[in-house]
Amino acid sequence: MTRTADDGGTEGAGGFLRLDTLPVMGERSQRLAGEFGRSAVAGTIASIVAFVLFNLLVHWDPGYDNAVLNDHAITGFVIANVLSTLLTYQLSRSWAFRHREPVGFAGGVVPFFLISGLSLLIPVTCLWVSRNLLGYDSALADNIAANVVGLFLGFVSRFALFRIFVFRRRARTSPEQEPAPRGKLEHQPEA
Repeated sequence: MTRTADDGGTEGAGGFLRLDTLPVMGERSQRLAGEFGRSAVAGTIASIVAFVLFNLLVHWDPGYDNAVLNDHAITGFVIANVLSTLLTYQLSRSWAFRHREPVGFAGGVVPFFLISGLSLLIPVTCLWVSRNLLGYDSALADNIAANVVGLFLGFVSRFALFRIFVFRRRARTSPEQEPAPRGKLEHQPEA
């Protein structure tokens, strides 16, 4: 028997789950979801920039015999992504991880670019495999290998590593900075 909202169950009309019965995300989960969302938006913006630059360098034919870096797809990909990494740092520092303290020299620049450079190996490897092992060299194959599969895998690894090594949580220094428990008043009058 399906329990419905009328008999105190968690299913509403038609057997659909009622949203008001789901547990509320905790503060830590909300913060993680917010960081992930902002980081995804920043990464998407930077990826669009890298995608356009890569395709201009490797696949756009401005009336010449070939694109500027037609035979050098990996070089074109690296150039496009180094430039987009500058944008990613700015968006990450000022928006995605704005409530975290950057770690290291010059506001986290060194660990950020080290992690970004190392994680760039993921889409470069995908592009290399597509071009050199599988023999695909079309614009579609390059973009699927590098800008879909590779950048997704790189994004997930960068997000985790940035949270751990570049933008750490700020330390709370006094009890006054502790948030009040959810659903309770800080000061409850006596009866």
